[in-house]
Amino acid sequence: MKRYKIIELLFLLLFSIEVGAQNTQERINLNKLNSDDQALAITWLNKSCSVAEQNTFEKKIIAKGNTFDPVFWEAYQLGPTEQEIKKIRATAISNYRGRINWLQKFGDEELGKEETKQQLAVTEDQYVGRVINYYTNGYKTSALSGLGLIGTDQRGAELNRIASDPKNPSQTAAQEALKLIVSRNRSKQSLR
Repeated sequence: MKRYKIIELLFLLLFSIEVGAQNTQERINLNKLNSDDQALAITWLNKSCSVAEQNTFEKKIIAKGNTFDPVFWEAYQLGPTEQEIKKIRATAISNYRGRINWLQKFGDEELGKEETKQQLAVTEDQYVGRVINYYTNGYKTSALSGLGLIGTDQRGAELNRIASDPKNPSQTAAQEALKLIVSRNRSKQSLR
């Protein structure tokens, strides 16, 4: 029995090292940045901030220019890391359980019986799936917004493809990124 547990633990350790290595390898362009720039890019991709903070982040992103282009494109293509998804999943499960508890205690009084019944019909898997989908779409949208801010034409064809795809949840972000790039390029040309 002890030997079985040791083998199981070794297997889990190797698996976790492999998953961590895959995450690191997947983020080749992010890993090329210094730690401050990595933190800035990760904060941008996971942003949820006030307008003042947003403006500060935008200025910092714009100042980095082409340095962040491959990082944001990589983030769009790969989406959130497994670690980020695990964290979001854990938070969503906790929130779901709190939500169910609140609905059972106060739902009929606060929302009405019919609405409470509908809300209680949402399964944990459905709820968690929606949260992860929303987070992933927001992450990818932030990546495209970052590309728009730095204003390079490197991703023009890819952004046009996304912007013209009505089924892509990032369509609007790609359209806005293209507008920003065109606007930034015009500003640069008028300064010459």
